[in-house]
Amino acid sequence: MVSIVSEREGDAALAVLAWEVWQGYRGLSDFMDGFARAVVWARRSEQPGLLVTDTGSRGRWMPVFSTPDRLAAHVGDGYFFSASGAELLSLVPLGVGLMLDPDDVHRFPILARVAPPEAVAGTWVEVVGMRRRQNC
Repeated sequence: MVSIVSEREGDAALAVLAWEVWQGYRGLSDFMDGFARAVVWARRSEQPGLLVTDTGSRGRWMPVFSTPDRLAAHVGDGYFFSASGAELLSLVPLGVGLMLDPDDVHRFPILARVAPPEAVAGTWVEVVGMRRRQNC
């Protein structure tokens, strides 16, 4: 599908999709479908496992990236892996959220392993409303 926002065409399709959801051009289900099919990159340690950050009251998060360049800009050189979004979600423990491209304006929280779908949908409505009020 062609992006609604032509000036972002050079960006990764998943990053454009996240941006379009934040702008209200697409819905959360569009993003989740796109994330499941997209290849994402994440940092890993030398030992097998996923690197998760515990932020205390803000929860446990694992940063993931829409491109290897975004990953490198965030963490520098090191070990990384790639997987489809669906594969990654199957590996992430319950209670851990994913944050897509945490350094970018289109950063996107993926809460599929944190709470039931109804709770995620309710939270999403609140967050989008708050973000739109901030941008006005």
